[in-house]
Amino acid sequence: MKHRVYICLMSFLAALSVGAQRIDIYRNGRVAGSYDLSEVDSITYDHRINLWEQAEKTLSYYYAPSWNVTTAPATTYTDGVYTIPLTKATYAQWQAQMFFVTNLSTDSHRQYDFSVTLCASKRIAGATVKLYADGNDNVFYFSERITLTAGEPYVFERKNMTGIDLERLSLVLDFGGNAASTTVTVSDIRLHESDVDTSADIQCPIDGYRLVWHDEFAGSSVSTLRWSYQTAEAGWVNHELQTYVSGKSPKGKKVAEVGDGTLKIRAFKEGDKIYSARMYGHKNVGFRYGYIEARIKLPRGKGTWPAFWMMPVRFTSWPADGEIDIMEEVGVDPNVVSSSIHCTAYNHPNNTQKTHSMTCNAAEQSFHVYALEWTPDYIKTYVDGQPQLSFGNDGKGNKDTWPFNVAFYPILNLAWGGDWGGYAGVDETALPVTMEIDYVRVWQK
Repeated sequence: MKHRVYICLMSFLAALSVGAQRIDIYRNGRVAGSYDLSEVDSITYDHRINLWEQAEKTLSYYYAPSWNVTTAPATTYTDGVYTIPLTKATYAQWQAQMFFVTNLSTDSHRQYDFSVTLCASKRIAGATVKLYADGNDNVFYFSERITLTAGEPYVFERKNMTGIDLERLSLVLDFGGNAASTTVTVSDIRLHESDVDTSADIQCPIDGYRLVWHDEFAGSSVSTLRWSYQTAEAGWVNHELQTYVSGKSPKGKKVAEVGDGTLKIRAFKEGDKIYSARMYGHKNVGFRYGYIEARIKLPRGKGTWPAFWMMPVRFTSWPADGEIDIMEEVGVDPNVVSSSIHCTAYNHPNNTQKTHSMTCNAAEQSFHVYALEWTPDYIKTYVDGQPQLSFGNDGKGNKDTWPFNVAFYPILNLAWGGDWGGYAGVDETALPVTMEIDYVRVWQK
């Protein structure tokens, strides 16, 4: 039987010696593997870091018939090999599991290789390998059923997997259908990450800037690493009528969803309430200055109030800490988009805000690019590259007129009704409505 040997060359961690008939692999001064060269099919030298080896992990087990976490079987772990005695026989899928939870996060802008070697002393016809999001097994890289032949190592390998934004990566190895007194070994678990981000190809419309943060919404779920949700009841601000929820309504309908390359923020009626989403990007850090844009298709309907805007990371009070509105539209005035800034000296309660509006043809039927150019000296906004608002720093160092020298974070939301969105009433027959976002990008000098 031929074997494939992987050798990871990490400084001072691994070494090898090759004799006439064998290859020995050392780790931390001990022999971690020894192979007869006549039995080695190929040797792969791998310089990449094995993320799995470095991760913090917890390990638990499930076993029929109680279907509870059990005390660990008499598992041994030696030189990277788990040996698991399955004393009981199981006859159904998902009945004997080895369950890892890690602190590993993965990124939708990268790609991943995964491999694990399994060997069973007796045939297991219904083994499963699944790599997924801890706490949400509907979000996964793969879930595949395999057959383990008695005594033959099975190398399960998946390469160049498109990344998913996950905070805690989990692995379950299921040995359902095993015969009694079966011993399984699990070895050489590997997870490698490679950067396939095309950031270098996404050029800023203005020279001298580099891309520092973006979401192209290319995955299958909202990135919890990039975005967070506001939760608030109707009337929380501006007498708006919607209730903001974190991802789903009480009946499980999504207010925000990623698919087909875009983010959809939806407002809909469920029972006697309107539900929608208000989403914060990079909220705890934000950005100070830069060129920031999003490509958006606006919803249609009397009562809609979509917005792409920014608030300060260290917010204490409004309007003193400032607000930057890159794009707003109210459905009662379709295809009229505006930009505004608010601060102590200039704000809408006093009717002194600095604002500018323009018609954007087919803003509710097609995508358009809304952008902010923000420097220490001025704020300028654009619609499809055409100038919208221009507001300059008066240079007096007065926060009342220029609080825009600290980090702000981007916001996407779809409000319903309220002081502006509902100034001429609302039409609930327009519901449900969708605000669709192709991307959000931030460049800085």
